Amino acid sequence: DNVDPALRSQIQQKLQQLALSAAPSNPVVANENPLSQLDTRERILRQKLFTEIMAEQREAEDLADQDPRVALEQLLRLHERVDAADLDETNKKRLLAIVDRSVVSLEEFIKRNEEDIILDEDRAATLQLIKSNRERTQEVREEIAKMVERFNNMVDEGRYGEAEVIAKQAKELAPEEAVVQNLEWKAKFAKRIAANEGLTDLKENEFWETMNSVDVASVPFNDQNPLVFDQARDWGQLTRNRRKMMQRNRTRLSEAGLKIEQALRQQVDVNFTATPLAVVVETLARMSGINAHLDRQGLAAEGVTSDTPVTISLSEPVSLRSALNLILEELQLGFIIRNEVLLITSEQARETDVYEQVYNVADLVISVPNFSPSNDFGIPTALRAAYQRQGTQGAFGNSMSALAASNYTMPGAMPNTDGVMAQATGGLGAGASSLSSPGAGLDTSRGGAAMADFQSLIDLITTTIEPDSWEDNGGSGVIKEFRSTFSLVVTQTHDVHEEIQQLLEQLREQQGLQITIEVRFITLTDNFYERIGIDFDFEIDDNVNPNNIQDDSGSSVLFGYDEAGPTVDLDLVFDQGDAFNSAVPMFGGFDAGSAANFGFAILSDIEVFFLLQAAQGDRRSNVMTAPKVTLFNGQTASIADASTRPFVMGLSPVVGDFAVAHQPIIAVLNEGTSLSVQAVASNDRRSCRLTLVPFFSQIGDVDEFTFDGRTTTSSGETVLDSDGNPTTRNNEVVTQEGTTVQLPTFNFTTVSTTVNVPDGGTVLLGGIKRLSEGREERGVPMLAQLPYINRLFRNVGIGRDSNSMMMMVTPRIIIQEEEELRQTGYSDDQDSNE
Repeated sequence: DNVDPALRSQIQQKLQQLALSAAPSNPVVANENPLSQLDTRERILRQKLFTEIMAEQREAEDLADQDPRVALEQLLRLHERVDAADLDETNKKRLLAIVDRSVVSLEEFIKRNEEDIILDEDRAATLQLIKSNRERTQEVREEIAKMVERFNNMVDEGRYGEAEVIAKQAKELAPEEAVVQNLEWKAKFAKRIAANEGLTDLKENEFWETMNSVDVASVPFNDQNPLVFDQARDWGQLTRNRRKMMQRNRTRLSEAGLKIEQALRQQVDVNFTATPLAVVVETLARMSGINAHLDRQGLAAEGVTSDTPVTISLSEPVSLRSALNLILEELQLGFIIRNEVLLITSEQARETDVYEQVYNVADLVISVPNFSPSNDFGIPTALRAAYQRQGTQGAFGNSMSALAASNYTMPGAMPNTDGVMAQATGGLGAGASSLSSPGAGLDTSRGGAAMADFQSLIDLITTTIEPDSWEDNGGSGVIKEFRSTFSLVVTQTHDVHEEIQQLLEQLREQQGLQITIEVRFITLTDNFYERIGIDFDFEIDDNVNPNNIQDDSGSSVLFGYDEAGPTVDLDLVFDQGDAFNSAVPMFGGFDAGSAANFGFAILSDIEVFFLLQAAQGDRRSNVMTAPKVTLFNGQTASIADASTRPFVMGLSPVVGDFAVAHQPIIAVLNEGTSLSVQAVASNDRRSCRLTLVPFFSQIGDVDEFTFDGRTTTSSGETVLDSDGNPTTRNNEVVTQEGTTVQLPTFNFTTVSTTVNVPDGGTVLLGGIKRLSEGREERGVPMLAQLPYINRLFRNVGIGRDSNSMMMMVTPRIIIQEEEELRQTGYSDDQDSNE
């Protein structure tokens, strides 16, 4: 548009003329020879280039109005293309001349209008930059809009972390945009609010879980089933997983080695007659699906070759291990698992193939402790303990210690059970349990490792399993304890390791036996009374005036007379005395307040007084106390449910400078129930031998006794004031000085015995029966035997107290394998069959 129209017209006319002059004439077809063919090809190429030049010139002409520099570059590229064409020099120069004229013309045009062209280029660049910025801004906004939509979706879905990532990406695109800043703020606060809400929900949920666990813990436990497996349905899988874990930890074999180990337990048919040893081993290996190899050097050491004939015939299949032992022992050979094959070698090589194995034996070296009460029961032991706390033996002197140490104890003291417990150990030291000192238990000051007895287990292993193979006897086997983990580290051959493992499993089976024991103390009481009492009295008026009575003159007079002489009013009195009140039942707990009473009186010349009292009562009770304890087979255990009560049972003088005082001796008595028991299961697990000492105690009445006392009394007087009201002066004051001690009554019931009880059965340990029966009858002779009217002259009270105390024991043997099969349906045989 900036080119002058006149100049543009001249350029177009010039280009047309050049095109006409350069146009080729119509060629005459010549003879078809190579030269003519070459001329034809050049002519076609020249026409093609000419056509391209014309098109490029027209395009450059159209582009020159908008962007002359681009048009010039296009013509220059056209010049290079023509210059590179495969034409003769003459035609090439003609075509280049056409292009050069256009280039020169366009360069002159650019030179003449350079300022306008530069100005147009700057304006176009500016417009293009503005357009690009707008497009970029629009693209950013569209991308941010998409990010905002994704951000909102993430927030709605609670994916706050991903939303925060989107906000950061948006900030990188447009950090100054308000919506981007809002995204960043919203992502941060949404994540924090969600975290706070999650923490609140977690606290609320954990609080509920904690409180719910309290409610779950309050669910009663049926003691008919003393052992319950948790998650019984998953118990089988749990057992398999843990056994696999233990097997991986304690074996040195690879998976191929473990496969060989399992194959040794498979059943194989053994029937060979003069068969070479190599063939026998290969046959057995194929039958078991394992690899076997002959150690030539080991065989040579025993003078055996692979062709050594083997003859053996068994009617029934045996395990591969047994078959190999039968075949190889005759040849002084053996087998080991090495390099993932079953290697047949010499016995000497097998005995030198040792490796270390770690066995955890914490449950075997830490023995089951015994628990027994310390006999601190009863008044004598309580007094002795009280005086010992004061640093003196008190008035009892050495006699108390001698009495407490003897097998005979005073009433109220618990019998000494150490002599009757088969496994009780001299008070058990610090490990003994004592009811008189709650909280006493195991001695933990030395730690568990110090209490472990490794030597007994080591001696058992080295003396029962291949004694000659151990280091002390010249062998290569070594066994040492590692107390920190309660482990034994053993270096031995594979066969010895298997025997050790079998021994430990058998010991654990014996130790895993537990016994639940329940001792029931049942007290049956029946109290009965019956009381029918009648107080019947009457008086007959004598109509005599006492003032007119003369002893020696006048008519005779009749008047009343009793054991004290004439009655007060001289009436004739019939009185049954205290027969009504004395005929009260002596047993049964008679309660006069619950009796029915009926009475009346008739006042005339004959005065009659009648009172009827009738009462009947029957009180029955059944009180059961049943301590229950679970213990290991052979263990001595104890259980107690008691309360302690202190009493002031003596005084100890304290002498100071010019003063003396008394310090009270406080004794503590235990009231409640305790049980000390030792249980031993029979070999067939069908019965238990129990040695029991149940002890049931109760503190009865507490009497108080005051001695060395002095009483001082001062009196006063009372006078009347002017209004007639009494006024006290010099009040009477009584001062009593002395010492009071408490004398409690201690009631207890106990039995010491050994019984044999079948599993789940019940046996009566002992019991006490008491019967107190009495009849109180008061009446008038002869009248009390007359029919119909005898009830007026007889009072009867009947009472009976009967009491029966029985102590029974019921043991139940807990075998874990039985309980495991019953509750979970899982047994060890399932894994062995698999």
